[in-house]
Amino acid sequence: MPPVPKPPNAKSGRNRTFVLIGAVVALVVAALIAGSLLIGRGGGSSATPTPTDTTATAASLLSEIYQQGTVLGDPKATVTMLQFEDLQCPICKKYTDNVFPAIVDEYVKPGRVKIEFRGLAFLGPDSEKALRIAVAAGHQNKLWDVVEEFYAQQGQENSGWVTDARIDEVLAQVPGLDAARVKADAKTTAVTKEIVATEAQAKALKVPGTPWFYISRGLNAPVEFRPTALDPSVFRPALDQALTG
Repeated sequence: MPPVPKPPNAKSGRNRTFVLIGAVVALVVAALIAGSLLIGRGGGSSATPTPTDTTATAASLLSEIYQQGTVLGDPKATVTMLQFEDLQCPICKKYTDNVFPAIVDEYVKPGRVKIEFRGLAFLGPDSEKALRIAVAAGHQNKLWDVVEEFYAQQGQENSGWVTDARIDEVLAQVPGLDAARVKADAKTTAVTKEIVATEAQAKALKVPGTPWFYISRGLNAPVEFRPTALDPSVFRPALDQALTG
């Protein structure tokens, strides 16, 4: 698989976070460095944290929302938000915990906005292993359930936390999902092609890291959106503006 695009300073932990302003960025960068979140360095404890019991919350958030492949929400929604993510990325998890539920409740459930998952795997082998499972689950229109569960159980970066047992546990939390089929599909060239296509799109859009966002209306080209903080109030104006055209 061709390498995923990285910013020029690939050894910096900044290539998998988005730009945060002022004190927020200083705190985040310091936390990343202190936590040994530099690419290619495991650092710290290799122990996998005990999964948090968020399954009921994730299930209720996504219940009765239309899913098709990588898309969450009404396919007729006029506005689309692309989310480039790495399932090992701690900032992606923070976005998922702090912002994503509000966007789903306020924009996706009412049918105004649909969200498309764009999975990247540049942080390490655990990223690719989890991504292949998520993309394969998309063949059963359950990608978002699996993505949410991986974030709920996210472990120490590059610690080997995406074990076969962990995958079985994640898949078991998704009602109606054929786990055996997911694991078989994850090894196919079809999944590989989907991942490579996302890498090519990320390269074309010059995505520097994760999470990274693009918003489009109708058939218009996606426009980069750089939130200044991980708070729903920062996302609302951009989505509202797109909805009004």
